[in-house]
Amino acid sequence: MEKNSFQEAYEKIEVPQEDVLKSIQIGMNRSDSESHKTKKKTAVWSSVAAATLFISSSFLSPSLSHVMADVPILGKVYETFNDSVGRSLQSQELITELNQTASSKGIDVSITNAYYDGAVVGVTFKAKGKLNTEEKGGKVTGFYEIFDGDEGISDSKELVHMEPTDDGYIGHIQLSYPKSELPSEATFPLEFKTIGGQEGSWRFDVPIKQLPYETVTLDQESSNAISDVNVHFDSIILGKASTAINYTATFPVQGKHDQVRLEAFDDKGEKMNISIDGIDLETTKNDDQIIVKGRSIIPQSVKGKTKYLEIHPNVAINEQDQFVSLNASTPVEVKAARQNLAVTIEDITVDDQTLAVDFQWNNGDAMNKDFSFFKDFAQNNLILVKETEKEKYEEPIKHSVKTIQKDELRFRSTFDISHLDDFSLNTYVLRAELGQLSSNIPVELDDVKIELE
Repeated sequence: MEKNSFQEAYEKIEVPQEDVLKSIQIGMNRSDSESHKTKKKTAVWSSVAAATLFISSSFLSPSLSHVMADVPILGKVYETFNDSVGRSLQSQELITELNQTASSKGIDVSITNAYYDGAVVGVTFKAKGKLNTEEKGGKVTGFYEIFDGDEGISDSKELVHMEPTDDGYIGHIQLSYPKSELPSEATFPLEFKTIGGQEGSWRFDVPIKQLPYETVTLDQESSNAISDVNVHFDSIILGKASTAINYTATFPVQGKHDQVRLEAFDDKGEKMNISIDGIDLETTKNDDQIIVKGRSIIPQSVKGKTKYLEIHPNVAINEQDQFVSLNASTPVEVKAARQNLAVTIEDITVDDQTLAVDFQWNNGDAMNKDFSFFKDFAQNNLILVKETEKEKYEEPIKHSVKTIQKDELRFRSTFDISHLDDFSLNTYVLRAELGQLSSNIPVELDDVKIELE
C-alpha cells in the first residue's frame, strides 16, 4: 500500500459528508491463570508485566442527539468517539487522511484517517457490505490484531464495536506506540479477523508520521522500602495534543506482576486525566529484580498550561492467593507479603447443611475505603473451594454474607454445603484473594514534582 507523507495527505484532505453515531470500544477478556481478576491493563488499572498496546476504556460516547448533528464526519468523528487528542489535532488541521481498502467475504474495510502525536496513535475506519448486526440497535463488532497478535504485546488482540453511518459502519482505535523509542515515520500492521460476524482477513500496514514534539529529560524517583519498589521518572514527551510520562520501575522478582499507577496534578492543584496508564514498553530481569520501562498518557498538551506537574505514583502489589485449612486452629491471620493488608479467620463452624466463617478484613482498618468496598470483598474474595481444585476460578459455592461489626469490618460468610457429597474438613479449604484487596489499595509512593519550565 502506498504510504503518503503527512504533508501530502494533509493538503489533499477532503471532508466527506456523513453522520456518525456513538461507539463504545471495549477490550477482550484478558484474564490469565496468575492474575484471574487483577489482570493487567484492565479498565480500571494497567499492568507492568508486558509491553502493551492499550485500547482506552475512556472512549465513551456522547449523547445520541449530539452525535446526530448534521456535520461532516471528519469534523465530528473524534468528538463522536470522545477522543480529545484527535479533536485537538483535528482543530489544528494535523490529521492525516488515508484511503486504504481491503476486501474479503463481500465486505470492504477502509482506513480513513490517522494521527501519531508523541506516543499516541489514533486510527478510524469504515466497513460496508454483507455485515451481520448483533442484538438490538444494529451494532456490528469486529475482532482485530495489531502487530500480528504479538504475544509479547499485551492487548494486541481486541474487539471493537462499530456504529452505523449512512453507507456502512465506522469504528475507532487509539493505542500507545509500544516501544521506548518513537520513530519519526513508521507503519504498524493491523488485521481484522472478523467483521460483522464474517471471518476473513482485512489487512493493512497503516502509515504514521510523527508530529513535532519536545522531550524533557528527568532524573527523579520515588520508592517504598517495605514493598521493595522504585519508580524513576526518565522523561516527558510534550506532543501537540498529548503528554507522555516515561519511567523505569524496579520490582523484586515476586513482584513481576506489580502495577504502576500515576495521578497527575497541575500547578493549581487540579487533577489531570491520565487516559492510558501503566503501559509496559520493555521488561527485563536483572538478578533478583524485574525492571520495566513504562509510560502513561495525559490526553492533552500541558506545554504553556502549567509550570510543573505533581505526580503521585502508586503501585498495586500483586499478592498471591492464600489458603486456609478448615481444620486450622483459629484465629488465623492471612497477611499480604509486601504491604499492610490482611484477613483474619476468627472462627469456623460446620453442621450438616452449612459452614460458617467469621472473619475480619484488614484488622478493622478501612484505609479510607467505603464500607461497601469491604462488604463486596467479603462476598467475593473469601471463598470455599475444593482443595484439589483450589487454583480454578469458577462459579463460587453459594454463600451469604452477614455484617457482624461494621466499624470493625467483621463479617460472617455462611456456605451451603448440603449439595457437596464429598465435603469434609480435609477436602475443602478457604481461599483468601488478597490480590483483589491489594489491587484496589495500592502502595503510595512519595510525590514527585516535575518542572516543565
